[in-house]
Amino acid sequence: MTAIGGYIGGLVLTVLGIVLLRRVWAASGVSRWRALPGWGLILAGFAGWLAVADADKAIVIGCLAFSLVGYGVVALGRDRRRRPHRAPKEAVAVPADPAGRAWVTALRGTARVLLAGPLAAMLGLSLAALMAVRGGGIEADRLVAGGFIGPVAWGVAMTWALVDARLARVGLLLPLTTGVAVAAAWMARV
Repeated sequence: MTAIGGYIGGLVLTVLGIVLLRRVWAASGVSRWRALPGWGLILAGFAGWLAVADADKAIVIGCLAFSLVGYGVVALGRDRRRRPHRAPKEAVAVPADPAGRAWVTALRGTARVLLAGPLAAMLGLSLAALMAVRGGGIEADRLVAGGFIGPVAWGVAMTWALVDARLARVGLLLPLTTGVAVAAAWMARV
């Protein structure tokens, strides 16, 4: 197989897989299992690139093509019709917070900021340090893995702290998880 054929084959399979996924996801009442052939075509596209390039280059090319083709399919499927101009709706009166509830709202907001900011950052940094010190492989691999795990863990913890409607659950589990991660990273130094 020539290199050009492998690249074109991988691109065609990726395009077909993404178009199939888009159609399945856009249809209402369709079983989500019908998306599996689309994912299979995308994986076959990766196999096409793996056949003509080294694994490190093929994975990068596959991820880049998957992203760019996905953006293109979404952009081409966008509704471009002009909507008729509507008169603005009349404003809806927002009920004011009772005087006794304003401090509760401020307290909940402060708690969310503290959970999503420094506490989530501490969790991410602790997991990164734990991976860098006690992870498998050579030192350079552990440092790179820790550098990737830290921001991802921080982002996940931050998103969870901001999105979860039950602040008590976040307020209990996030400090507990952070404490375990800090203790594990501290003990890993020894």
